[in-house]
Amino acid sequence: MTLTLRLALLATCAALMLGAPADASAAKSKKQPAAAQPQNRIGIAAVVNDDIITFSDIEDRMRLYMLGAPKKLPEEAKQRVLQQAMYRLVDEKLQMQEANALNIRVADADIARGFASIAAQNKMEPEQFGEELKRAGINLDTLQEQIRAEIAWSQVVRRKLRPQIVISETEIDSEVDRLQRSSGRMEFRIAEIFLPFEGDASEKNARELAERLSNEIRRGAPFSQIAREYSEAPGAATGGDLGWIEEGTLSGDLNSAIAALKPGQLSAPIRADKGYHLLFLRDAREKGLPAPRAAAAPEATPAEEKPRPSLVTSEGPAPEMPPQASNDTPKVIEPSAAASPEVAKATAGEVAREEIATRLGTQRLEQMAERYLHDLRATAFIEQRF
Repeated sequence: MTLTLRLALLATCAALMLGAPADASAAKSKKQPAAAQPQNRIGIAAVVNDDIITFSDIEDRMRLYMLGAPKKLPEEAKQRVLQQAMYRLVDEKLQMQEANALNIRVADADIARGFASIAAQNKMEPEQFGEELKRAGINLDTLQEQIRAEIAWSQVVRRKLRPQIVISETEIDSEVDRLQRSSGRMEFRIAEIFLPFEGDASEKNARELAERLSNEIRRGAPFSQIAREYSEAPGAATGGDLGWIEEGTLSGDLNSAIAALKPGQLSAPIRADKGYHLLFLRDAREKGLPAPRAAAAPEATPAEEKPRPSLVTSEGPAPEMPPQASNDTPKVIEPSAAASPEVAKATAGEVAREEIATRLGTQRLEQMAERYLHDLRATAFIEQRF
């Protein structure tokens, strides 16, 4: 069976949690030339400041990341998973070191809740989910330690960065104007796999690989996992996610392919000048000001938040949302059914502005958290011993 190792994305550090660092080489490192795979090796694989990463740590994380992957992975794909596991473990050490410096501790009960949330996404009780992981050869400690690091990091971000987030009324006005100008246009949340080629022979290989991966995904293989293992696009480390793209932004063939898809559908391989694309449409929406929420209506689960098989592992409880505007406390304002049309319209507008402020604040917090971790990497002593 394919297990889903995913929780709702952390509102404050989604990009940070998912992305493998592109600039790990900027750290103070004595990185050795790549040698043999770490499987079955014993001892210290890397040093991160005063902490160590063992070869068994890397093996455990690789097994977790390859859960549900095809049994015969190409050597190149295994190397990418190895590097992702290594980068992630380094980041976790840095995150836990920063949390410890701030005297932040993660309770075992919080880790248990995170584990239970992942189990629930797989429609299992925690005990059953743990047994399934063990049968798949997964060391539960590697998942629990990742949960611990992510919860700790979310608390670091909340404590150190969240108080710095201030969204001015001018910024909200600018965003309102931008949304009004683009109102009515569609935008799409897209994920991509890109397979480059050079020359006829390479083009044939890329086309055949694109068709094979397309068939695997249609048979149930996780798109994000396949993207991490095979895609050469810049967003491969985040499962190919491109975020929200406005219609007409992509080139002609790609734009036409996306317009023909419904959320949850995969395109056929699309040939471009330098490679083949596979596009997955996660969600679509019409641009404009956020619609006011009905007071008694239950919240709908957006399509992109439905559980999907993925190599993305757990996220901790989401920290509080950033301040909405200036330093005011966030308020949820619902239009009253008995209010006059003028009052209802004004109240709905206030709700839209607060939702815009929330989004702007979250985006800024994500960027600050990413820079924060980048700085930790840049000043760390990181020695890789294989």
